[in-house]
Amino acid sequence: MKFFIYSDNLNPTQLKRRAPEHRFIVKAYLPDHSLNFPRWSSQWRGGLASVIPSPGERVWGIVVEVTEEDLKILDEFDGEVPEAAFRHLQATVITEDEQKELATMHVANPVGKFKPKEHYLDWVKKGIQHWQLPEECSEMWEIFRPS
Repeated sequence: MKFFIYSDNLNPTQLKRRAPEHRFIVKAYLPDHSLNFPRWSSQWRGGLASVIPSPGERVWGIVVEVTEEDLKILDEFDGEVPEAAFRHLQATVITEDEQKELATMHVANPVGKFKPKEHYLDWVKKGIQHWQLPEECSEMWEIFRPS
């Protein structure tokens, strides 16, 4: 299954732990969406990222191939959020060479508005750097850094 990764799972350490058999396919973005933080994470002690419709904006990430076993582990979120806190959503993402790709992704069932912690943002940014995502991706995450 093709899966779009756009938040803390971008970090290669976490991705390897949560989807050990994943295979990188392509860098891509989700058009007409932006980030929000509608779930609380006890592990990160702050907001967990999700996406919401937002015309004209885009969220960068990667598309990976995952196995059914990988998907089960990804869906557990290391036990840090309640079951069904996130659901699967199919979406069309746009690759670097402007091709459309259908992929599944996690989207939160919102319960509020939370602020992400700096260590969470740093963790995600390590993934952004690892995958060499565009500068606009890094800048988008920096907007949420506490001042």
